[in-house]
Amino acid sequence: MKTSKVATLLCWTALINALVLGLGLAVSAAPALAQLDPTVDPSTSTTSSVPPPPPPVTREMIEAPRVGEPIAEPPPEPSKVGFAWGLQVGVPIFLDVDRDIVKAGGDVSFFAGADFGYFIIGGAGGVGWNRINLNNQPDVTFGGKSPLTRVFLSVPEFRVQIPNLAIALPYVSASFDMNFWNFRQTEITCTSFYCTDTSVYRFTPGFTARAGVGLEVAPSIYLDMGLRYSYSGEGNFFSQSRQWVTPYVGVLIRAR
Repeated sequence: MKTSKVATLLCWTALINALVLGLGLAVSAAPALAQLDPTVDPSTSTTSSVPPPPPPVTREMIEAPRVGEPIAEPPPEPSKVGFAWGLQVGVPIFLDVDRDIVKAGGDVSFFAGADFGYFIIGGAGGVGWNRINLNNQPDVTFGGKSPLTRVFLSVPEFRVQIPNLAIALPYVSASFDMNFWNFRQTEITCTSFYCTDTSVYRFTPGFTARAGVGLEVAPSIYLDMGLRYSYSGEGNFFSQSRQWVTPYVGVLIRAR
């Protein structure tokens, strides 16, 4: 009887030890089975030693400035200096003179300068004529009709303009003038082989003010219209100062 009880106790003890051993093996093998199971996401496993991959870098993350960091602005573009030139045809009309003697005339001038956008620094030059009629002057020995010729150089000329309008380019300018006049005055000039009559030009100082507008007819090409007011001192030609106005039309080109 005692022998059967001992045998039964030994059987229960062996069975309990087997159950404890099997449970311990099952617990220790669970992580390995989870890694082999394709249905389990390794990134969600708390026992994995590999860290999850970082989130993708977006364009907003790269371009967005940091908090409190000033936004860097691009450097301003350097100002560009261009070139402007024009050709004008005008009608000089003298003021305070007898219209029966001094008639309206014509002139051709050329303008060029450095274009800085809102202003131009340059110069102009040209030649003009006014017809003088002395037939109605009884005290004049030599009557007839002769041209009063003027060769001029306007340097420097300073022009202020508004360049950013749609199609118009209004401007005003001023310049100092060097005028050279001739009216029937000649002198004999001789060389080693012959002598000839040459025209004599006499100098007077003056200035000119201009007001005009350019109308854009093509990219950087303008129809130029305006009015010039000119003044001349006595100098070596006139016995008193003279004034005249010149309406003009021409073409203006801006290369920038």
